[in-house]
Amino acid sequence: MKKKKEKAKKIYEKLSQLYPDAHCTLNYRSPFELLIMTILASQCTDERVNQVCKPLFQELKSPQDFIHIGQKQLENHIRPVGFYKNKAKHIIDTCKLLIEKHDGKVPSTMDDLLQLHGVGRKTANVILGECFNIPGIIVDTHCGRLAQRLGLTSSDNPEKIEKDLMQILPEKIWTLFSHLLVFHGRNICLARNPKCNLCIINKYCSFYKKVNKDKQ
Repeated sequence: MKKKKEKAKKIYEKLSQLYPDAHCTLNYRSPFELLIMTILASQCTDERVNQVCKPLFQELKSPQDFIHIGQKQLENHIRPVGFYKNKAKHIIDTCKLLIEKHDGKVPSTMDDLLQLHGVGRKTANVILGECFNIPGIIVDTHCGRLAQRLGLTSSDNPEKIEKDLMQILPEKIWTLFSHLLVFHGRNICLARNPKCNLCIINKYCSFYKKVNKDKQ
């Protein structure tokens, strides 16, 4: 555990220097907008979600607005993000819950967020970290892949990865560390053909060491 903590600290320091502006790349202006965007972002890129939501939020600004247009019309707005039928239903049902249980506002606890449709721990941690300054590990596909390759976890289960990282990182950097892994995963540690020779943290990487050993 001590060695993992030391390794995680060095990785954090290196990536912080490389990505001083690491942040959530969804362009939101309120907790409600971020909630909608994170539901849409499931199995979709942040870039595509930003494109879809710019005109969407010009027309729809509150839970009431989304409920008013209904699921079918919402589906037409969000079609480019994929799985639009399920996502539209999740959004409408979530907006109803916000009005019924939370006075139309986005709740600020993990338990309450997990009651919303289309919201899992990853989505909840994004909202808590971004909107309420409550740190959390955001295990998306990039974060999970890098945590495994770096040897910070041996699991491929998102909840277990989250717990493993929480144990070896100071709480205050949970959210930022997640963003750093995402940025590095998008730029260097790609799912296919990772750019290991360009990676500034390859000396801490279990995957890199194994690949090099296999080549010898």
